[in-house]
Amino acid sequence: MMMTEKLPEHTISRYEQELEQLRSMILRMFGMVENQLAQTLVVLKERKVDTAYEIALQDIEVDAYERMISAFSIQILALRSPMAIDLREIVSAFKVSVDLERIGDLIAGTCRRIVQIKTIPESISLSGLLTMGRQVQENLRQVVIAITQQDQKMMLHLWNADNLIDDLYLSVFTELTDLMAKEPQYILVCSHLLFMVKNLERIGDHITNIVENYYYVFTGDTLPYQRVGPVDVIEDDKDA
Repeated sequence: MMMTEKLPEHTISRYEQELEQLRSMILRMFGMVENQLAQTLVVLKERKVDTAYEIALQDIEVDAYERMISAFSIQILALRSPMAIDLREIVSAFKVSVDLERIGDLIAGTCRRIVQIKTIPESISLSGLLTMGRQVQENLRQVVIAITQQDQKMMLHLWNADNLIDDLYLSVFTELTDLMAKEPQYILVCSHLLFMVKNLERIGDHITNIVENYYYVFTGDTLPYQRVGPVDVIEDDKDA
C-alpha cells in the first residue's frame, strides 16, 4: 500500500495563516469601499460638494489593495496547490477584489460628478437617490456578515435584494427625467445625477457578483437561475 506523504506541520500552519491573511485583506477592502460610499452619501445629503474630491482620491488606496490581493492570491495558488473549498475561496477572493475595486471606481466617479456640479439646488429632491444609496450601502454591509457567518440563506436573500435596487433605480430615473422635461434649467445637474444613480445600480450588480462567488465557495454550487434586471437606460461611468 502506497503511503501518502504528509506536509510538515509548519507548512500547514503557514498555509492556514496565508488563508486567514487573504480573508482579512478582503474584509479590509470591503470596509474601505463601504466607508467611501458612506462618506459620499453624507456629502449628497448635506450638499457639501467641496469635500467630494477628497473622497474620490481614496480610490487610489482601493486600487492598490486590489493589486495586492490579486498578487497574493496568485502566490498562494502557485505555491500551495490548494484543492476543494480552499481553491474556490482563493479564486473567489481574486474575483471579488476586482468587483470591490470596480465599486470603488464607481463611487469615485460619482464624487467627481458631484465636484463638476459644484452646487445642488435645494429645489431638486435627492430623497430617492439617497434612499437607493442607503439600500446599496446596507446590502454591502450585510454581505460582509453573510460571508463571515457563511450564511447561505442570507446570501440568497441579498442576491434577490438586488431587485429592490433595480426598482429604485427606475423610479429615480423617471423622477429625474420628468424634472428635466418640466424644468430645463436643471438639465445639466440632473444629467450628472442620472449618472450617479446608474453608478449606484451598477454597485448593486457588483454586490450580486460577490454574493454569487461566495455562495459557490461555501456550497460548491452556482445559484439556480439568472435574474433578469431592467434595461440599461443609461451607461455608468466607465472611465471612473
